[in-house]
Amino acid sequence: MWDPLTFGTMPSFWPPRANGFWRMALEPLRRYYLRRYYAISQVDVEGMEALRGKIPEGDGVLLAPNHSHDSDPHVMMEVAHQAGRCFYFMAAWQIFKMHWGIDGFVLARMGAFSVDREGCDRRAMAQAKELLTNGKYLVVFPEGEVFHLNQRLTPLREGVAFMALSAQRDLEKEDSSKRIWIVPAAIRYRYVDDIRPKLEAAMTSLESRLVLKPTAGTPLHKRIIRYGEFLLTLKEKERLGHSCESEGTLAQRLSNLSHALLDRLEAQYLEAKLSEESVPARVKHLRRALLERFTDETAEASKRAAAREALDEVQLVLQLYSYPGDYVAETPSIERMAETIEKFEEDLQGFALPKGKRRARVILGEPIDLKQETGAGRHRKVVGDVTAKLEEQIQQLMRKANEIPVAV
Repeated sequence: MWDPLTFGTMPSFWPPRANGFWRMALEPLRRYYLRRYYAISQVDVEGMEALRGKIPEGDGVLLAPNHSHDSDPHVMMEVAHQAGRCFYFMAAWQIFKMHWGIDGFVLARMGAFSVDREGCDRRAMAQAKELLTNGKYLVVFPEGEVFHLNQRLTPLREGVAFMALSAQRDLEKEDSSKRIWIVPAAIRYRYVDDIRPKLEAAMTSLESRLVLKPTAGTPLHKRIIRYGEFLLTLKEKERLGHSCESEGTLAQRLSNLSHALLDRLEAQYLEAKLSEESVPARVKHLRRALLERFTDETAEASKRAAAREALDEVQLVLQLYSYPGDYVAETPSIERMAETIEKFEEDLQGFALPKGKRRARVILGEPIDLKQETGAGRHRKVVGDVTAKLEEQIQQLMRKANEIPVAV
């Protein structure tokens, strides 16, 4: 999960610089990251006819997959490779600054361009529309954040539908016969090897950090749940001054703490409470306001320090949101347990790697023709309707991906 405080505010814009030479030159690096770093041995793609036959040449395509892991862009690059297409990607600008800018150099030549996710980035929006109206293929992850929930979809942000519909309207203003399509997609990961011993060892290591001793014979999923409850109790005492162990289920306690923190921060830094909006939307509003205060060099040092502490609170809310509370208990599968342990490691250590070799399954859904959507009402209403339709189609694809195991 990306912390926007890493570098402050967006200093510049990184445009895409993909071409045939760079795609060929960087192909070994792409494969290395996919197979070695992210441990993905194979990517199986279904529904490729959505790209090869149903969409006319010259039309713009926005692919919208679920986003549960940092490896998702690399999986979609493999889909592009199999489809014989060049995919462009919208990526958080902070990634372009990593490793002294080397990451940005490579990403741009792989077809990525930067976006400031904390505000309305007009440069990124213009770049996306330019790509789509020129018949390119653009990948955008409509969930926005990585929550390590491969079998659940979090609420989609409306920006994806907004930029695609805006591109379609630009074409219509030019009396162009070309169209913009949104292709929903689902990415599903499964472990190829038996990773339970590694999960057990990782859990033991995490428990030892908090001086927790597992009861002999306790199933792994119950150890994971107990560990999560212990961490939540610590945060409740730290942020609220008391624990809430008798005030509901784990899911309810997570939600209550998140909303308590958001309510307090909104009362302090925003003009109105946004309790009717989703947690990610509320987080986005707060981060934008707090980053402006934190990066204002004319402000008093104490106010900037307070904004810095508030940003940490907001980041905690986002971390709490990534733990639904019933994810492992509902279905204690190897994949769900592995995702949750990886989240623990990421939140406590700053990084986490897959515990074994994985196989990815990508299902491409029925393309949504935006030319048929633009005349359905006012732009804002159409954006909401298309977002709802896209969310439902991605959920259907995810259910399909969950029902049929990948053959090993």
